Formats: sequence, structure tokens, C-alpha cells
Amino acid sequence: MALAYSLLDVFADSPFQGVQIPVVLLNGQALSEANKQAIASEFQQTETVFIDTAAAEPASVYNSRGRCLFGAHTILAASWMASEKGLAKDEGDYRTFSFTQQKQVIESFIDKAESGPGAIQFSRTLNPSIDRYTPEIPRLAAALNTEERHISFSKYKPMVISVDHPVLIIPFTRPEHVLAASFNAERWADLAGSVYTAQVFLFAPGSITGQTQFHGRLLSMDLGRDALPPIGSVMPEFIAYLAEQADTTPGTHTFSIDRGSEATRKSILHAEFDKRPGREVRCRIGGHVIKMGVGELLYP
Repeated sequence: MALAYSLLDVFADSPFQGVQIPVVLLNGQALSEANKQAIASEFQQTETVFIDTAAAEPASVYNSRGRCLFGAHTILAASWMASEKGLAKDEGDYRTFSFTQQKQVIESFIDKAESGPGAIQFSRTLNPSIDRYTPEIPRLAAALNTEERHISFSKYKPMVISVDHPVLIIPFTRPEHVLAASFNAERWADLAGSVYTAQVFLFAPGSITGQTQFHGRLLSMDLGRDALPPIGSVMPEFIAYLAEQADTTPGTHTFSIDRGSEATRKSILHAEFDKRPGREVRCRIGGHVIKMGVGELLYP
């Protein structure tokens, strides 16, 4: 059996940048959960999206450990391919594509362009859980192999935010300190009793690319020291974090954030959110997708 696939660069403003996402196309072919997990392992990317043009719920995402939740990068990849394959609804100047995750509808808006799908933005409603209790800054600094002053002089404070999953968000003063941070396994183990999430998101005001207001990096003990994984999966938590800040006034706020650098496949994400007293936070996250290649996976 030959399965067609496309390789997309997501949140990329030029080829060979952004996050590489394979999208496997199914036309009603029956693949088990184990089959999809094996295919995701074969591609050796962070996640692989599957689009089944014959299914009522056509989009799903897997990694080498099995099925996982959609993040911003995989939502854009699925939306781009759904638009190219005619699964999105034509709205005139743009198309829409919707799917359900954890009982919440996620709707994408895909601009039309001469060469195919254009810029993509999706919307979500956030209902975060917030925990302001985190380990003391000296302990966090030691666990991240950084100096205390790189954290303590930020106007933001560490916080645990959970939308899809709990994330410990730690502010730094400058992007270069974010890039230089790494886990100290022994010191991090000492925090195990007070940190109940394996995901840590570091951010700083400023930009590596010169094009954004923030720079971000996702850390995990499962990843290598120099790994720069996609940050799309924690954007709901980061947006909820910004909305929770006391100096974030009611209204609509926009920002952009980069990940990586020119030499390490930079990504640029654009976001806006609505903060209204007594209401849920509404957010929109967007970026560009570049189709880099197509092929066939020969699968018995």
C-alpha cells in the first residue's frame, strides 16, 4: 500500500525554516493506532498529522508514543492540507476548517492565495487553571544552569498554567539567556516534589530574529541539551499567562513570538487575545505554512 504524504514547514516565513510536519493522506484506508504510531516514528519528526478525506473527523496527530493533542503547529498543518484537499468550507475570500478537541471546537481561517492556501489563523477559548506557587527563584536558576539575576529582574514572575496540560512558565530577562539555559538533572530532581509538570516554557521580552516581541523555548528532561522543539503546543498556556498579568488591561492584545534562530530553523508565531472582566479569554494564533515536498510511503 502506498500512502501519499506532504512535508510542510509550519510557522515559516521562508523555506527551510519553521517546524517540519509530515502530513499523511488517507482516502478511507484503515490504519490502526499502532500503524499510525509506527509511521510517525518512521518520519522522526515531533508529530505527524493524518488527514483522512473519507472520515467524519478527518484530522488526527501522532508521535512516536501514540496519539497526542493538537498544538498550534499541527493545527496549521492540518488546516493547510484540509484546504488543499477541498475539505475546508469556502467562505469567499477565505476558507474555514473546524474540528473538536477535548469537547472544544477549534476553527481555522485559511486565506486564499494564488499558489494555494495562504496565511492561517485559528481561534480558541481558554479556561486556564493557574498556580502561583512555584519554587523559589534561586532554586529554579540552579535547576536551569543559569544565574538568578537572569530571572529575578524580569517584570514577570514564574507561574504554572494549565489549559491543555500544566506548563511551568519561567520568565527571563533576555533571549540569549533563554537559549543558554539547560536542565541540571540533579537540581531539577530536587524540585520534583513541588513541580508537577514535565514541561517548562522559558520566555523573554525581545527577539532573536528582530521581528517579534518575545522569544520562547520549550524545555523537557526527555530532550537533548540543545534541542529546540516546537512551542505551538504551549501557546494557549502562554497566552493565558499574559492575560493573567495585572498590567494587561482589558481589551484586545496582539504579539508575536519567535523560536530558534536563523541557524536552527526559526519559527514566528502571531497571536492576539481578548481579555474581558468576568469572561473567558478568547485567542487567535496564526502563521504561514510552506509546502516543501511530496512523496509516497510504501506501507505493507
